[in-house]
Amino acid sequence: MEKPVRRTLLPGVSDAGAPPPVVIDSRAVVARARRRAIVRDVIDLLLLMCVDGLFLRWNHAHVPFLDRHDSLFVLLALNAMLVGYVWLARALPRWTARRVATTWCLAERTRFFRG
Repeated sequence: MEKPVRRTLLPGVSDAGAPPPVVIDSRAVVARARRRAIVRDVIDLLLLMCVDGLFLRWNHAHVPFLDRHDSLFVLLALNAMLVGYVWLARALPRWTARRVATTWCLAERTRFFRG
């Protein structure tokens, strides 16, 4: 009777070398995401300008329970909040990435701050 071959490796494990690491060039993906973000911001700001134009041209437009002067103040505050949000949505990830980049080696850091 033949004795089964004893394996030193687990089933499914090969003694061949590991495949080479996958290298992904994400520049195209990042550029496409940036373009989409810019388009979305432009559309948001155009919509804001259209609402502002309608509100300013139509003298009877006002927020319920507020007079015209208070309604314009609310509109100004909402405009400031939206512009602040658009700016913060772009600045906060950049600040976080730079904070994380401080843990990288010098070569990685120069590549990050260069692009």
